Amino acid sequence: MKRTEQRGEGMKKTAILVFAVILVSFAAAQAQNNKPVTFQDVIEGKEAFEENCIVCHSLERPLKKIVNREEWELTLTKMANNGAVLSKKQRRQVLEYLVAKSAFQQKCSVCHGLERPLEKNKEFQAWIETVRRMAAKKPEHLTDEEIQAISGFLTAKGTETKLY
Repeated sequence: MKRTEQRGEGMKKTAILVFAVILVSFAAAQAQNNKPVTFQDVIEGKEAFEENCIVCHSLERPLKKIVNREEWELTLTKMANNGAVLSKKQRRQVLEYLVAKSAFQQKCSVCHGLERPLEKNKEFQAWIETVRRMAAKKPEHLTDEEIQAISGFLTAKGTETKLY
């Protein structure tokens, strides 16, 4: 093999190696950004929501609002453009809290009123069991992600018996 061919092969290997390193780095960054949501994220999201959003407006309006993840993302972007300051982690947690709240309001109200679950105070695992039991009565109504989110929301609400 000629020297120029050897150099070309070496450059190809280097390019492939560099591409692989970049790809692995990108995948690791994506995995970190797409970490699974925990009920602790929802609890901390509620705290960040209450501490930060009250600075500019009452909490009643956003708590009454029932929208999907994309709409909440737009709302949070709008609030940031209006001066709201949240860390990246807080923003993700507030988003998860608001998405969980909306899922609770939208999905649970199909079968029953919201007052009864709001009057209960349970630990996360007990809420998971309750929400799974309810979900089994109407298969395919709740995804596993929604069950986790709703359980996280109900845990985060603590002893509060009203949304707003």
